[in-house]
Amino acid sequence: MSRREKQLALLGGIGFLFFLFVAFLVATGRMDGFDAWVQDRVFAMRSPALTAFMVPFTCSCNWQAIVPLCALLLIVPATRSSYGVPVTLAASTSMLFYYSLKYAFTRMRPHPSLHLLEQGGYSFPSGHSLTSFLVYGMIALLLLYYARTGGANLPIYREQKRAVPHIRSEQRALFICILLAFYVILMGFSRIYTGVHWPSDVLGSWLLALPLLVGLRRLIRI
Repeated sequence: MSRREKQLALLGGIGFLFFLFVAFLVATGRMDGFDAWVQDRVFAMRSPALTAFMVPFTCSCNWQAIVPLCALLLIVPATRSSYGVPVTLAASTSMLFYYSLKYAFTRMRPHPSLHLLEQGGYSFPSGHSLTSFLVYGMIALLLLYYARTGGANLPIYREQKRAVPHIRSEQRALFICILLAFYVILMGFSRIYTGVHWPSDVLGSWLLALPLLVGLRRLIRI
């Protein structure tokens, strides 16, 4: 295992351990003070203009948006194997984990009076935060891999095919990855802002996403 692989494995391990710690605090009710403190400060930022942006923005990671994205990448032949399969794998992994954990913890959401949009189901972890991290994190990894290799096929495919569509400049690919990271952070913030999640729901999702994304990266061998 290379030094980079060891560093990523360490990052994933640290993320998983911290997720377990946060999950324990959530299960025992010891995150309530932290949640209330962060929530008060986020709610203080509410304004008509910001709300008009945040409500539709937070819906941009609903399944109604993610499923068509995956379907489009799978349907188009040029992106089916290079983007469609890995991104769909990331989305499916997110759904499997957050659904299972929501029913394992059965944590109630913040009081409906705090909600800026209608949202049902359990609270921990935040499905939107986990999905955005894994889906757009996977896209970022793919963009960097293809830019670095000149559009080489993923190592998981045995057949050698022509170069896949990619951004040729690593600097440009990195810039897009930064924008994707900003989207993920803003998505987590929007779940707190709209009152449908506790801050620890988002934090737990991000911590869990680290080992999952490291594992997915290793699975597709990039």
